[in-house]
Amino acid sequence: MGRYSGKTCRLILMLVITVIFFVAEIVAGYMGNSIALVSDSFNMLSDILSLCVGLTAARVARRAGSGRFTYGMGRAEVVGALANAVFLAALCFSVSMESLKRLAQPQAIDDPPLVLIVGSLGLAVNVVGLLIFQDYSCLCAKRQKDASVPRKDEEDAAEEEAGLQDEKAEKEGPPLNIRGVLLHVLNDALGSVVVVVASALFYVWPLAPESPCNWQCYVDPSLTLVMVAIIMSSAVPLVKETAGILLQMSPVDLPLKAVLDSVCKLPGVLSVHEAHVWELAKGRNVASLHVRVSPDLHDQCWAAGTSGLHAQILQVFHRAGVHSVTVQLERGEGEQDAGRCSAPCVSPACMKLSCCPGGASSVSVCNGNPSSPSGDVAVDMLHVGTALLKEKDSQNEPEKYKESTKF
Repeated sequence: MGRYSGKTCRLILMLVITVIFFVAEIVAGYMGNSIALVSDSFNMLSDILSLCVGLTAARVARRAGSGRFTYGMGRAEVVGALANAVFLAALCFSVSMESLKRLAQPQAIDDPPLVLIVGSLGLAVNVVGLLIFQDYSCLCAKRQKDASVPRKDEEDAAEEEAGLQDEKAEKEGPPLNIRGVLLHVLNDALGSVVVVVASALFYVWPLAPESPCNWQCYVDPSLTLVMVAIIMSSAVPLVKETAGILLQMSPVDLPLKAVLDSVCKLPGVLSVHEAHVWELAKGRNVASLHVRVSPDLHDQCWAAGTSGLHAQILQVFHRAGVHSVTVQLERGEGEQDAGRCSAPCVSPACMKLSCCPGGASSVSVCNGNPSSPSGDVAVDMLHVGTALLKEKDSQNEPEKYKESTKF
């Protein structure tokens, strides 16, 4: 394996191209005394900063876990994507204010031929960048598709699971970090389109210096406002998605209610409480839950029974796309106590700081099936869990879920 991944190589290539064009544009702007070119060169500088953020985040995210960063640095790309999206939103706000000022006080473009040439070159550079990242997105989609195809000797056993994974892979796009950089490149590309269109109008229909501004002077700021609206329509969802990951919200595409119902229908399970699912990074889901098991299962066949039950719970979450699950099995004392945690904090003083308060009922789903799990029943329940996972998570959850601690 090489030192640099495909994602890193593309970021480096785009960074080199952008730096070269930035230097050429700012030199041409000062030599030609064109404030438009100088302003556009600083727009390219914002692209350079976004590429540096993306490149740094991509390299840091590959670091292994340590004593302080036990999960590793996987969220570095999420932070980088959020920083790029917020920076782009601030840039769009600044550009929109300048466009409104130009609408109130219209101005003609100075030296249209020079602006047209440099704007065309800038558009070509950004089109190359879009093609570079589009090629990376297609490559990621192809790898996901190839990885989801089971071998022939496993097709019968993994057919349903592969179908679920394919559906999820189709929804996944490029990494969040690449999306943040891609938005900056798209913003600059649309800005170059606006520059080319506006300068071409002044080149074809030149406006005398002493003539007042006509409709041509309003084309540039008007198209710029349209460009800002297009960019913000993609930047705002990226901000929401990255902020949701950092706030450890449940993944929007994960049917948590169906997963919990599937776990609660497993034989030997009395209830499930303190269930939490969050995204460590894009596509890397983590879950933890407390499961109350039947006293008969606890006393008679704890070693064998709970081992099989634990495997079934992991399989249910695996089919939902959660591959890192921590399950705490608790002894059940009856249906009236099914919703209470049997492993609260050791001191009453820290009860409010605990995720699972011992004195109050938390989220619980009881299935009324305390029988010990058998092999045939376990297989049947896994098929039931698969069917439930295909259902969409309802927006209004039952009352029994509303008391769960939100992470």
